[in-house]
Amino acid sequence: MRPDHYKLMYEFVKWAGEQSHIAGIALVGPCADDENEEDSNLSFLLISDKKTKTLEAILHQFPFEPIEQATKEEWGLLTSFRIEYASGMEVEYGVAGEEWLRLPLDQEMGDTVMKGFKVIWDREELFVQIIRYIETHQFE
Repeated sequence: MRPDHYKLMYEFVKWAGEQSHIAGIALVGPCADDENEEDSNLSFLLISDKKTKTLEAILHQFPFEPIEQATKEEWGLLTSFRIEYASGMEVEYGVAGEEWLRLPLDQEMGDTVMKGFKVIWDREELFVQIIRYIETHQFE
């Protein structure tokens, strides 16, 4: 992982830990692999009981760098912001409630977590179903 990714991840997890509405954070995709030195973007999966509040807080309260562009995408119960910061770094913040975790993973999300998944912070072992999915599909 690139040094600027580590810096953002550290600052984001520190900030998110102070937000009572965020219950868990994971890295998803190739960026979750510590050995990966590719120029892959950071992709966070956040679990929150206040999805809209969390998304707005990321845009307006997370003090990292000025935002050049933010694109919102809806994926059913998961909403994401793809943010490009002033330095050119792109980060995706996907936010969902706990009910999203109880749904079976669709093919696209299943493929994404198989490329990498790392729990960064978790108050209640929320990501157990995703971890089990990875364990049962890793040798297919």
